[in-house]
Amino acid sequence: MNSEYIPRYHGKSATMSVSLSIVRDHKLLTRNTDRVAIEEPLQIMVSYNGSKAKNYAIIMRTPTMDKFLGTGFLFSEGVIRNREDIISVRGLSDYEIAADNTIGFDLKHEFKGAHKRNFVVNSSCGVCGKNSIDDIFLRVGKLNRSSLRASSKLITELPKMLVQHQKVFEETGGVHAAAIFDEDGKIITSAEDVGRHNAVDKVIGYMLWNNLIPARNFIMQVSGRAGFEIVQKAAIAGIPVISSVSAPSSLSIETADALGITLICFVRENGFNVYTHQERVILE
Repeated sequence: MNSEYIPRYHGKSATMSVSLSIVRDHKLLTRNTDRVAIEEPLQIMVSYNGSKAKNYAIIMRTPTMDKFLGTGFLFSEGVIRNREDIISVRGLSDYEIAADNTIGFDLKHEFKGAHKRNFVVNSSCGVCGKNSIDDIFLRVGKLNRSSLRASSKLITELPKMLVQHQKVFEETGGVHAAAIFDEDGKIITSAEDVGRHNAVDKVIGYMLWNNLIPARNFIMQVSGRAGFEIVQKAAIAGIPVISSVSAPSSLSIETADALGITLICFVRENGFNVYTHQERVILE
């Protein structure tokens, strides 16, 4: 296993140059260029044991780590349960990017109860089309069995450590990020995307490919708010601690509490708020 995967964004770029007009005080100041994050559709096709591939979903995403994005998405949807469920992945160019914005997964079998998708999943909504959250509680047990403990000092350092790997954000200011750390602060992988839930799917997909799921000994740091979809995906992956620089939602707090996840938000250099399961935080 490659113990660390930090995307370098070779090959197809994650950003592009655009022209713009700068207006100040109601006057045209100048014309210039800027770098923006690319947002393109990724069509995920699914087949079973070589059967005819069918469209499962179209995800609006930044074209990086497409193999891991598709894997993490299918895992969170319940379409796959582990790495061994995947026979092959088709349509990839170098660096796990879909050559023509289409990626195909040939799977061993179909799981009953997996979500059915036939529409676009946009970059701001990770749970559109779900009728119920009850399946989350059926798929995962409480994570209280995890022995992971995180020091308060480490938690305050995580956002700065994540920023060091936010190359697309540094260039554009327009993407979210997620990263997986161990309890000693070693980064395992990171990802950026226009969708916060896509970034999470990318790092979870990487963990699945490297047999690190369930991820009971890891912490997930995210750059944006800790909404329900973030907690949902972390729970299914077995991640016991979520750290966020922004706010939680009421549903994310309720879900984290019920599933035994430690939810930490508003992380700053001098402190943070612990909303659920504070017993995992070692104060120092």
